[in-house]
Amino acid sequence: MSLNRRLDAWLREGVIDADAARRIRAFEDTRKRPTALQVLAGLGALAVGTGLVAIVAANWAAIPPVVKLAVDLLLGATCAYGIDRSVGRARGWSTEALLIVYYLFVLASLGLIGQIYQLGTPLHTALGVWSLATMPLLLLARSRFAGLLWAAGLITTYVINAVHWIDRVKDADRVDLALSLGVALPVLLFTFSWVLRRTSREISWTFEEIAWLAVVGLAFVGTFGWYAAIGVEHLASWGAGLAVLLAAVAIASRRFLFPEHARLAAMSFVVFLTATVLPLVVTHESLELVGGLFGLGVLGLFARMAYQIGHRAAFGVLTAAIGIRIVTIYFEVFGSLMSTGLGLVTGGVLTILIAWLWARTSSSLQHEIQRGRSDAR
Repeated sequence: MSLNRRLDAWLREGVIDADAARRIRAFEDTRKRPTALQVLAGLGALAVGTGLVAIVAANWAAIPPVVKLAVDLLLGATCAYGIDRSVGRARGWSTEALLIVYYLFVLASLGLIGQIYQLGTPLHTALGVWSLATMPLLLLARSRFAGLLWAAGLITTYVINAVHWIDRVKDADRVDLALSLGVALPVLLFTFSWVLRRTSREISWTFEEIAWLAVVGLAFVGTFGWYAAIGVEHLASWGAGLAVLLAAVAIASRRFLFPEHARLAAMSFVVFLTATVLPLVVTHESLELVGGLFGLGVLGLFARMAYQIGHRAAFGVLTAAIGIRIVTIYFEVFGSLMSTGLGLVTGGVLTILIAWLWARTSSSLQHEIQRGRSDAR
């Protein structure tokens, strides 16, 4: 429902008067952003940048290398000039579009130089250079679309480099390194979010949301460690210690990294750390049922935290994930057709019950949010 329709409904019910409705409209008008325009410009810029990457990958066998480099430099200079002019004139949507084009253009240029000079640079190195080189440029960005693209590029760079590092260490250290790098990812994203609060709140919020998604996702994935047979030779040692240290740093810095919900953020990191580390420091055979129940517990705890902070969308998604997980556990744990059928019936009933509880809880959550806003006025 649009703001005008909500205000009209509130006026009819006597919740607010005409003067309050006028002030609300005036306040919301000052906060409006050309979101659709920014998204449209961002999509167009993404298409242009992706097209540049595709052109470079086409291998222009008939064009001399000097011409390729000249065209590349000309395009780069033109884009840089456009960014400078756009920033100087405070043209928000055009600045965002040019920044996205330039961001992908740098990646295309690295591919072109590597192609011409046959450098043979590994992918993880090229992506690292790309991310570092474009980081100062993207500090000029302000839109959530640019933040999503930037975060995707950084996470891709991180993951590919992490895989390379894990492949290079000896087998005995791979679990430790993978564990420590996994826990480090959301901590780094939260740190980026904290730094970006001084430049763009929109991008800062984008990084924070992705960081929380990483926390929940990695905690849930970590519960599948119970599905593997973990012996003494596979236990995490220094990796577990490093993971605990990284999480402790995040918890100790919670008032800076998570000023609005410091206590819940600390609890989230405790859940995250327990879910990812515990299966890798305890010797066990394959324990599918334990892993499944552990996963349900993790999702349930995060759903409760989402409810406590009033994030209705996250609460709904996590509740749906719990229902799906209940059903999938029976396929993983039970073997015979009869037990699977009984399990599915039971899981289906539980899922319907969860949906009913979610509907009731979601309604009360919405009332609490609205009551909190009314009290704030």
